[in-house]
Amino acid sequence: MLRKLFVLALLFTVSLSVVIAQPRFDPKERAKELKERLKLDDKQTKQVEDIYAKQSEQMQGMFNSSGDREQMRDQMMKLREETNKKIEKILTGKQKAEYKKYQEEMQARRQQMRPGGN
Repeated sequence: MLRKLFVLALLFTVSLSVVIAQPRFDPKERAKELKERLKLDDKQTKQVEDIYAKQSEQMQGMFNSSGDREQMRDQMMKLREETNKKIEKILTGKQKAEYKKYQEEMQARRQQMRPGGN
């Protein structure tokens, strides 16, 4: 009985974390977040959404392929850099400065999420 309760609690926790994390990876939600943060116009927002959609497809392909985790991490970091460069190309000077701040904040969040990354 205790084991069943533990398994149920574990499944609930995993399900909840997936639901909470999901919007972060949705290209439309990510583009919306940047639109608000950087004050993008509609054309820029659509371009950012397209860039994020392509990135999402490529990352999904990486997740689906079984392989070396270290190599996959390197590929994902490279993909993130390429995505950032594509986004920077469509921004104004003021937007680029704000985007840099946004990227630094996201990097700090990623550091905190790592084990031992207070």
